[in-house]
Amino acid sequence: MTGKSLLTLFSMLLVSSYANAAPFDTCPSKAYLFQANPVQVYGVNLVTGATALIQSDTGINANINGVGFDFEDRYIYGYDTTNKQLVRLGKDFKAQVLNTSGLPTDHTFFVGDVYNHVYYLYRQGRGLFKVDLSPLDSNPSATLVVEKISSQASVRLTDFAFHPQNGNLYGIDNSSGYLYQFDLTTGAESYIGDVGHTGTFGAGYFDVNGYYYISRNSDGHIYRIDLSDEDNIANGIIDVQLFAVGPYSNQNDGARCANAPIIDEDSTIDFGDAPDSYQTTLDSNGPRHTIDTDYWLGAIAPDGEGDGLLAPLDDNKAGLQDEDGVGFVTAVEAGLNAIVSVTASREGYLSAWIDWNQDGDFADSGEKVFSDVVLSAGRNSLILEVPNNAVVGSTWSRFRFSEQSNLEYFGGSTSGEVEDHPLLITKDGTAVRYYPSSSGYATIAYEDNWPYTADYDMNDVVVRYRVTETIKDGRVARMVIQGYLAAYGASYPSGFAIHLSGINRTDINSDLTYQYHNGEKLESNGLEQDSTSAILIVSTDLSTNKTEQCNFYRSVQWCQEEINFSFELDIATTESADTSNLMSMPYDPFIFATPGQYHGDGLPLHPGRTLEIHLADHAPTEKFDDENLYGLGVDASEPNQNKYFKTAGNLPWALVVPSEWQWPLERVDLVVAYPEFATYAESGGQFSQDWYLDENAVQSNIFIPEE
Repeated sequence: MTGKSLLTLFSMLLVSSYANAAPFDTCPSKAYLFQANPVQVYGVNLVTGATALIQSDTGINANINGVGFDFEDRYIYGYDTTNKQLVRLGKDFKAQVLNTSGLPTDHTFFVGDVYNHVYYLYRQGRGLFKVDLSPLDSNPSATLVVEKISSQASVRLTDFAFHPQNGNLYGIDNSSGYLYQFDLTTGAESYIGDVGHTGTFGAGYFDVNGYYYISRNSDGHIYRIDLSDEDNIANGIIDVQLFAVGPYSNQNDGARCANAPIIDEDSTIDFGDAPDSYQTTLDSNGPRHTIDTDYWLGAIAPDGEGDGLLAPLDDNKAGLQDEDGVGFVTAVEAGLNAIVSVTASREGYLSAWIDWNQDGDFADSGEKVFSDVVLSAGRNSLILEVPNNAVVGSTWSRFRFSEQSNLEYFGGSTSGEVEDHPLLITKDGTAVRYYPSSSGYATIAYEDNWPYTADYDMNDVVVRYRVTETIKDGRVARMVIQGYLAAYGASYPSGFAIHLSGINRTDINSDLTYQYHNGEKLESNGLEQDSTSAILIVSTDLSTNKTEQCNFYRSVQWCQEEINFSFELDIATTESADTSNLMSMPYDPFIFATPGQYHGDGLPLHPGRTLEIHLADHAPTEKFDDENLYGLGVDASEPNQNKYFKTAGNLPWALVVPSEWQWPLERVDLVVAYPEFATYAESGGQFSQDWYLDENAVQSNIFIPEE
């Protein structure tokens, strides 16, 4: 017996104990990369390029190539290039040698994949082959027949992969970068288009949406090719993007269950949350980072997300409030330098972009403002040079921190965090002030049963709210009010509006005032036209944002619905407006009864816009029915003493908390949830001023988001 035969026999004996290795439990989202001789198996996160060694000992002293995942039986099939035999691997990644007939012995295979329970092999100049795997279903020791489909094999391939939707087989010619489709019946090779990149693409994978991922051996670059549209494929329209950077090797082959989503439910990836014109979502190749490392921005490590979070969601609304790493210490003024404070968990590289011309992307010259700046652990002060031609107004910034350098504003990274922040650019002679801060939110909560206290759970309408004022030549020239509906525990429908007490409707420049819902600009700016005062209607009925999932929106602990309504008001005053009497931020946000809808007993039927509920001691607007509503129920308002919307014991029907406060659960009295509030109210706000802090709450009585 020859030495080679002895080696083959030894390999078969060695793996015999794995003949009945269990298949994978599911169709996994991870991609698998086979490298080296003896082979080592890595798990690859295609979204970020992060890799982890899964198995360094497959039980076979050989290289395994041409691998493919069979989602019929959930095994990985491959070709042992050392011993010229077929193998399969289960969830323990131990190789089982398969019995075959007709397998060529005069050459090896480096290209393979599985579809419809058939294993396909390819070798340039030798042909396309297929192996029916179904005999293994009843007998793991069955002999598999290797059939030659065609001798035509002119494309220089190092891997190919099956499209999970159309069942077609695709591969890249390494020399030309041309994409080909292969006919499974005749072996015919059809040119599709030019991907624009060449090299040895040793690993190829598909995802369930029809994206084709190819990994280049020489540098680990992972490119994504959009093959999701049949018309584009037919017309040779090939969209190719550098997607991530993975490991490089002179021996690469890949397998993946193409029916699986690219990100699983236990995501360990951080995404951005600017509007998607900035490339934020996975579909647009937005920035994303593997988070299970010790690289992050701020004091709080980021949480995992399934995709980029667009309005009305963002990182701080949907999960941990982890967007805490970047702060603009000074105003950002055109032509001047500004100071940016960036806090890092450890030493690493920071790159950042600002959309100076407000065209909705970070692609323009000069918009990369920091490039691979080395940050030290802790707080770092950076000087930001603001160009003279920066457009005044609201825009977006993006900050990426990682152990990797050379990051773009898009694409994957194996470590770190991305933070997207809205930004206001001003010019000479202007100043900016914020409530409660440039990036945080206050909480405004309402009990909608005025003039009765009812359950007094203060969660009927809960709005997170912040304001940015721009001061020019001593007057308020611009106000940006941003917020979102955090909870709606009411049975009655209510609207939400903002009264800019101290100025009139005619002081508002209606042509330069805009309103946005969930990031989309509305046709109407919301300015109430039949009022003398400056009143902006955000919604006439917030209850429409409740879903069928829960009777009460985010006010019972088991009802963990997503945020689904955000708003932004961008308000400009006229140049002649006298804003010296404008009330201070946060102004006068109020709720009102939805017109034409029932709003409780003991009131005029369907009071509509004439019933308003304001913060304590805030006078109602001119629309309020002061002749018929004051003094009803337990209301103790005394307009001649500037006392409004309070009980005799000073309990308000609306309150503002200068933080992202957690409201009581449904039908839990505010005083039961926050016992110190009673002292605060009875003392007229003199005592227990920190009643709203988390440590002063009865945790079992407040709503705690679980996202």
